[in-house]
Amino acid sequence: MKKLLRILGVSLSIILIGCGQKDEKKEITVYSSFEEDYIPSYISAFNKEYPDIKINLIRDSSGIIAAKFDAEKENSQADVLWGVAVTGLIQNQNYLESLNYDTSNIEPKFYDVSSKEPKWVGISAWMTAFSFNKVEGKNLQIPLSYEDLLKKEYKGNIVMPNPASSGTGFLTVSAWIQLMGEKNAWEYMDELNKNIDMYVHSGSAPTKMVSQGESIIGIGMGFESLKEEAKGAPIMTIFPKEGSGWEMEIVGLVKKAKIKPEAEIFAKWAISENAMKMYAQNRGVVTDSRVKPILEGYPKDVYKQLIDNNLLWAAENRDRILKEWESRYGKEK
Repeated sequence: MKKLLRILGVSLSIILIGCGQKDEKKEITVYSSFEEDYIPSYISAFNKEYPDIKINLIRDSSGIIAAKFDAEKENSQADVLWGVAVTGLIQNQNYLESLNYDTSNIEPKFYDVSSKEPKWVGISAWMTAFSFNKVEGKNLQIPLSYEDLLKKEYKGNIVMPNPASSGTGFLTVSAWIQLMGEKNAWEYMDELNKNIDMYVHSGSAPTKMVSQGESIIGIGMGFESLKEEAKGAPIMTIFPKEGSGWEMEIVGLVKKAKIKPEAEIFAKWAISENAMKMYAQNRGVVTDSRVKPILEGYPKDVYKQLIDNNLLWAAENRDRILKEWESRYGKEK
């Protein structure tokens, strides 16, 4: 029976409190999809610079945050969106406020150019990779390509993120469609589905499961796999030879009748050089040209590994793609 972790309707909330006085005017609510492991250090760094601002943070996977923002867009509870996949937000970008961000060190392809001042700015990018457990998979061939994943020997040994809840899942499905063409991509996914053991809620879960020996192959985040590998997990990270799907995380100020100055401060801080240096510890690509990622294990020319990804097309077709995916693979068998 196919095991499918269904999307939860309730967001996972993490409340992170700054050091300042309890003053409602100095509290902001931030929605984020950054991994739980990284958020506390990011917020701590912000509060070192701005100790009087309290951050109430709600964290979930990108698909859930995008759906939550869409449902609330006329009366959003969030003041800032931070570290959320851009493809889930482009169609609602008119509900983000233009802001005079300092983009002098960021290429235009990484921020909104639909208005004089951007509605959102890219922070970092992540890409698809495979995690392979060398111990549990010692008798199996190492997969080097998407095509390899269709081999019968992998039946029941692959986990991947559900694209409806996970930005990583969606960027991977979107990449297959853009690389193969729509008809061939759905045929590919039909075959791959026969080898999938579980579709999981988040993009980081496949790597964690493979690291713990719960599965042999995980389709997931490249940076997460490299970090687990560096910590000594019995895995290897493979960037597929056809190229990796990728997605960009952004920051955006939510449009409201009254925007808190503290929200503007946080949004601008989120693309500062100091913030970018922190992101670079956990990502293979950051948008600030002054900052170089420090994670080892990426291809020598990481930009060549990234597919020619049409993010606007992915955003415009997201609902249609997810509906088709759900109709094919979203039911337990």
